[in-house]
Amino acid sequence: MAAASLLLGTAALAAPAAQAAQPAKKYPSLIVTQDSTQVRLAVGEKMRIRLSTNRTTGYTWIADGGCCTSNDLSIAKVSKGNYKAPNTDLVGAPGVTTWTITALRPGTTDITVVTRPPGADNTMSDEEVAMIHLIVTAK
Repeated sequence: MAAASLLLGTAALAAPAAQAAQPAKKYPSLIVTQDSTQVRLAVGEKMRIRLSTNRTTGYTWIADGGCCTSNDLSIAKVSKGNYKAPNTDLVGAPGVTTWTITALRPGTTDITVVTRPPGADNTMSDEEVAMIHLIVTAK
C-alpha cells in the first residue's frame, strides 16, 4: 500500500482569539494519519484535500466520490485535481495536487483517494490511499 500524507482543510475551524488580529486562513489544515477519516460539513461549506505528488514517478492521484441521495442527486462535488509544481530546481522534487470538495446537500457519502500506476488504463490497478466519510448537514 502506498504511504501518503493527506492534508485536509475545512472552512469550519476557527482561529484562536490571540491571533484575531491576523487574517484567518480560508482553509486551515488537518493532517490525516490514518487510511480513513470522517469529516462533517454544512451545505455550502468546502474542504480541500492536498496530496504531495511526484509526477516523475508516473503514478497519478485521483479523488472521486460525492454521490448520491435517494433521488440520485450528488451530496458533494469533487473538483478536478489542480497540480502545482514545486518551487525548486531539484530534479524529482514533488509538487502538490489539491482537490476542493463542496458540500451540496444533506446526506452521507465517501470520497476516495486512489493512486494509479503508470500505464494503467482501468481502475483494476488502482490502490486506495484514503477514504473520507463525508457527512453533510443542513445549514
